[in-house]
Amino acid sequence: VEFLYCDLASMKSIRQFVQRFRAKNCPLHVLVNNAGVMLVPERKTEDGFEEHFGLNYLGHFLLTNLLLDTLKQSGTHSHNARIITVSSATHYVGKLHLNDLQSRCSYSPHGAYAQSKLALVLFTYRLQHLLTANGSHVTANVVDPGVVNTELYKHVFWVVKVVKWMTAWLLFK
Repeated sequence: VEFLYCDLASMKSIRQFVQRFRAKNCPLHVLVNNAGVMLVPERKTEDGFEEHFGLNYLGHFLLTNLLLDTLKQSGTHSHNARIITVSSATHYVGKLHLNDLQSRCSYSPHGAYAQSKLALVLFTYRLQHLLTANGSHVTANVVDPGVVNTELYKHVFWVVKVVKWMTAWLLFK
């Protein structure tokens, strides 16, 4: 196992990571897009993007697209390479505001998070369609892990934190 640093909130870091990874000339059989933030206060990435959209969607979008050729070269007829993107059932309540992807008009942490997860789902569906149409040996999948006891909940309202603390052992993965 070898660690390579990548900050998905930074386009520069993503590009540097891909460059370092490609220099190793290794195959890539599985890419898991699982980094994310949830319900953070209004703030921006170093590139000036709203943080939910920048990190949860744009970071994964750029990383996936920069590694797509390597994935295509790694997949075979008998063993497809895979892209697994972790989203959330929250995408069902998300709305894609094409005129305000950065949530500048009216910021809501819930709305921004849901929009970023909806964008991931739509991107993955479209990517899978394109991969299939081109006969590629890569599959793109999007999954909802369910409710998982992680640090994602650190920005929720205090009442939710108390309920989480009391029930996580029973209800959360």
